[in-house]
Amino acid sequence: MRILIMALCLCLQLAVAAAANVPLMPIRDLRPGMLGVGKTVIQGDTIEEFNVEILGVQGSEATGYSVFVRLYGDLIEKTGGVAQGMSGSPVYVDGRLVGAVAFGKVFNDPHYCFLTPIGRMLSLLDEPKAVPNDWLPKGTSLQAAGFTEYGLQYLKEKLQPMGLDAVGNAGAGQGSSKALEPGSAVGASIMQGDMTLGALGTVTWTDDKGNVLAFGHPFMQRGNSNFFMTKAWVLGVVPNMQSSYKVGNMGEAIGSFTQDRASGIGGSQGIVPKTIPVFVTANDIGRGQGNSIRVQVVEDEKLAPAIVDAAVINTLSKTVDRNGGGTARIHFTITGVDSKKKPLVIDRENMFYSSDALLKNVNAELSEAMTILLQNKFEAVQLYGVNVEAQVSEQVQVAEIQRVKAGTDKVQAGAKLAIDVTMKPYRGEDFTRTVYFKVPKDHPGGKLNLQVRGGSSMAWIIELLRKQQQEGVPAAKKQEQRRTLADYVQATNNADKNNEIIVDIASGQQQMNANPNAQDAGLAGMLAGSPFKQKYPFDFIIDGEGEISVEVISR
Repeated sequence: MRILIMALCLCLQLAVAAAANVPLMPIRDLRPGMLGVGKTVIQGDTIEEFNVEILGVQGSEATGYSVFVRLYGDLIEKTGGVAQGMSGSPVYVDGRLVGAVAFGKVFNDPHYCFLTPIGRMLSLLDEPKAVPNDWLPKGTSLQAAGFTEYGLQYLKEKLQPMGLDAVGNAGAGQGSSKALEPGSAVGASIMQGDMTLGALGTVTWTDDKGNVLAFGHPFMQRGNSNFFMTKAWVLGVVPNMQSSYKVGNMGEAIGSFTQDRASGIGGSQGIVPKTIPVFVTANDIGRGQGNSIRVQVVEDEKLAPAIVDAAVINTLSKTVDRNGGGTARIHFTITGVDSKKKPLVIDRENMFYSSDALLKNVNAELSEAMTILLQNKFEAVQLYGVNVEAQVSEQVQVAEIQRVKAGTDKVQAGAKLAIDVTMKPYRGEDFTRTVYFKVPKDHPGGKLNLQVRGGSSMAWIIELLRKQQQEGVPAAKKQEQRRTLADYVQATNNADKNNEIIVDIASGQQQMNANPNAQDAGLAGMLAGSPFKQKYPFDFIIDGEGEISVEVISR
């Protein structure tokens, strides 16, 4: 049976190779000392050749083979050996395709490297296995373009928990106008537009159906994947003591890479991947400066929240052009549909303040909202777009509640109670504003304690998610407590804001809560407050709290 399966695989590879009109060199035919040529681009889009000597074959049928080679010639001397971005460069012996330049070792002689045999790469075109939902990419350096120094560092911090890194040696600009062929430069990208994020490599193999194999090693080893396939323009090769690398531009998207595995990446030209359109505008009120960006981010539930977050922070960094504190007002809208094509909309506006690191403290709500939608346990969603508007100022727009006072000691059930709230702004004089609380009409009478506080933002969402993870509550029980995805969306839209005064029945008196689901909601229900909670927005962030007590006269 095993022989039959191997024969079928060989027949499939031969059929695919025939479509590409290129003969293959099986591993069994390789001998030490054989000489060949490789193809790659080190400037613009001109494919050049370098010399290759076969030194031996490593591995087995069970573990997979690698071909150990030495690279030499004028081109290799120019690049200083194997450079990052040469991965995927096809190598031919006697006109037959052996495989792709795949990897070497840092600080070793860069003239030596391993090839991934073409037979292993061709299997990518008929890969049936699906990647688990919790699969995370490991150990890949992404090339970023359009990022400030601060924005790049922020991106690196967001990628680090996923085992990824980013470097700022890529460019966004015009790619090659030539058709892809073995040896062409190619890009695999997860973000396109005014900012780009991806990796440059080399095409190993193409056929007349538009299929492409490249890299000879994984991009992020995502298995079934969803990346932009882009044309590329190589600006040059930068020598480096650790490892030389290509610098270039990732151009227009021309297709999709749908497989990302140990032997390389594979995909097809023609159809680009599903994406999330993102539009960000940022204004520095004090300086009168503004910026905006448009990008397309691939639909990836693990990566998209971090990438969108980084794109927003980078736009803010470019706009304010400084580090430090200040106040920001952020308004974002996320639109999409659920599994039944019913609309999903999260629309939030909030204010944020930090004394020393504003940019790191303004985007938690957007990041959490994206995570809730894309990584929820209820159903798959499709996002249609993310729009973000940000205003930033160096001013400290914060006021602290000093005292609260009820307008009367007694109030009728169902009536409005006036509450004077005295606040002190930063380096300013105290001032008083009046808010109101409508007493529940069915209050039984007696003492009523009210809490008056500044908004708690999205802290309840973050704490709820952390608590669920720590408790390890079974999924069925969580389903009862948080009923549907729509409940999460509604709770996110209605969450308290930092620039609100919130008046609610004090903790311990909420037994009169008429909501039968309140107790089932656990921590979330407690933080959401009672059904009688009332909010009042202001143009500044409000800290602090106070309590008042009044006597309610029942009807």
